[in-house]
Amino acid sequence: MRIRSILSFSFGTLLSRLLGFVRELVFAYALGATAYADAVVVAVRIPTMLRGMLAEGVSQNAFVPVLKRWQDLSLLWAITFIIVGAVLLVIPAGEVLSPMIVKIIAPGFLSDPEKYAFTVKALRITFPSLFFISAAAISMGILNTRGEFFKTGLSPVFFNMGSIVVLLFAYKNPLLGAFAFTFGTFLQFLFLFYFSRVGFQRPNFKHPAVKEFLKNWLSMSLNSGFLQISTLINSIAASFLATGTLAYLSYAFRLIHLPQGLFGVATANVLTKSVSEDEGNARKYLWKGLLFVSFTTLSVAILYAVLGLPVVKLAFVRGRFTPEDARRTYEILLGYLPTIPAFAFSSVYLSYLFALFRRREANIGFLVSTLTNLLLVFPMAAVLGAIGIAYTVSISNTLSVLYWSLRCCRISKESLLTLAVILLSFFLSVFPLWVS
Repeated sequence: MRIRSILSFSFGTLLSRLLGFVRELVFAYALGATAYADAVVVAVRIPTMLRGMLAEGVSQNAFVPVLKRWQDLSLLWAITFIIVGAVLLVIPAGEVLSPMIVKIIAPGFLSDPEKYAFTVKALRITFPSLFFISAAAISMGILNTRGEFFKTGLSPVFFNMGSIVVLLFAYKNPLLGAFAFTFGTFLQFLFLFYFSRVGFQRPNFKHPAVKEFLKNWLSMSLNSGFLQISTLINSIAASFLATGTLAYLSYAFRLIHLPQGLFGVATANVLTKSVSEDEGNARKYLWKGLLFVSFTTLSVAILYAVLGLPVVKLAFVRGRFTPEDARRTYEILLGYLPTIPAFAFSSVYLSYLFALFRRREANIGFLVSTLTNLLLVFPMAAVLGAIGIAYTVSISNTLSVLYWSLRCCRISKESLLTLAVILLSFFLSVFPLWVS
């Protein structure tokens, strides 16, 4: 596994994440921490949750290991038909069931009929994005199999550009906040499709690797399902808190998501390809990946701990977003701080496990995370509010990562490094709150 490949992916991702940050600035300007912002966050969350189950696992942990072993166009087209077929069944169901879905994931909105109705409309606008997300994931899988990491890392640039253009008009028409998401996924799909095109060959659904792909996909969907259950539970808890809570959580999480995309996902994509090609050196690749994400994510955690509040104020305070909104977002950011290395470590360990087809261990780790989240989120939210939800995410992700590190490496330099970095990140998250 070459660090150069990671940096290539990271450079493309850096451009997209910077634009993603600009997108959040425009979103904050247009919608602030209002009821409209909460509603759009929920409307975007549903296709985002389903993306993890239907798409993200496809592009990395289900798609690449299978295609690296069997380079066959008939297999590729069989997988493509399976994925697209599943998505085309989900979208109409989502459109019809949108009112029920909002009741389930944001029951607190029912006390405000106008907010509830707006959320249902917004969700019906974002649901079609699943088709573009899934098609883009297939294209990403093809490009990652070829080792063309820069293009996959760069592709969210087009999502962010499309979203920003539409969000500029959302100040006067908040419903455009939802349309911005769908339009952005469409532009990202077009970019990836152009570079990943392959000749058509009749799909071979009887190919022996189809069953292997389905096992990986089902396992990834199950894993992601555990993660999305946690997200759903957190949304339910937040929907009962003050207006703006979901928006604060979203803004803070965006800052956490930036280094995860730059370093965790980049390392994981390169690791999957490297381990799939050369299993004999898998531990060496894993160690190199862990060292890289340890240094990079810990550096970002220190930066946020020391300069987080000025960063949030500089970034978001304009339009409908106030200095008080910035302070609350910063406090939640501190709760999320340990998630920066935890997310990156989880991406690395999961890529390692799936490249070696060790699905059961991956599933157990996600189950540990989900159960922890379920047990903690409501009492933590009741005592600490939105900050408690952020700390719940950090704790649940940490436990799953520690489990994976022990299953992959037992007590070793890899697992000890993982533990040390995460403990330090928890200290960094608590220290600013303690001294203030």
